[in-house]
Amino acid sequence: MALVEDQASTREGLSLLIGGSPGFEVCGAYGSMEEALPGMQSDPPDVLLADIGLPGMSGIEGVRRIHEQLPDLPILMLTVH
Repeated sequence: MALVEDQASTREGLSLLIGGSPGFEVCGAYGSMEEALPGMQSDPPDVLLADIGLPGMSGIEGVRRIHEQLPDLPILMLTVH
């Protein structure tokens, strides 16, 4: 699984929680969609967890682009709103 979250403490916490769960592995933890897009092309995850409200490219726009590259990838969105 990969995750995109701009808040470092939240990203690290989710990585530890998910990566420490049996049967799960975090293959990428990105601080922005701009960082995630090329990283996910080289190492596609089985699932993506992405924040909606990101600086720069929003999570919504990023998911649209990722869906074009990886149309069968399950995507979960998270937000504090």
